[in-house]
Amino acid sequence: MTKTFELTEKETKLTQCADIEWKWFTEEIGYDNCGGDPAAFCFNLQDGIKAGFTKHELAGVIGSLEKKNVIDIEERDQIQGGTLYWLSRSFINFIAAKNIEANK
Repeated sequence: MTKTFELTEKETKLTQCADIEWKWFTEEIGYDNCGGDPAAFCFNLQDGIKAGFTKHELAGVIGSLEKKNVIDIEERDQIQGGTLYWLSRSFINFIAAKNIEANK
């Protein structure tokens, strides 16, 4: 059974920023959706700012998403592009299950 998640409006917005489009999560296969393209599953702070969040808002929303196990955080040096925030495999599968149900 797929784990369920409840997100606020801001959490939903952040988890769909950058190149992330939930509509492409069509199978409960985690990161194998979207041909395994990493851009389909992660964002960074700059993506959040481009989506309209302030740094303080980002800190709060990211903390909440991590607590809910919606994202996993990958610390990277700035030279490597900085920290990445990955949608968790269980969250991707949750969205895929919702998409499958909606398309029945």
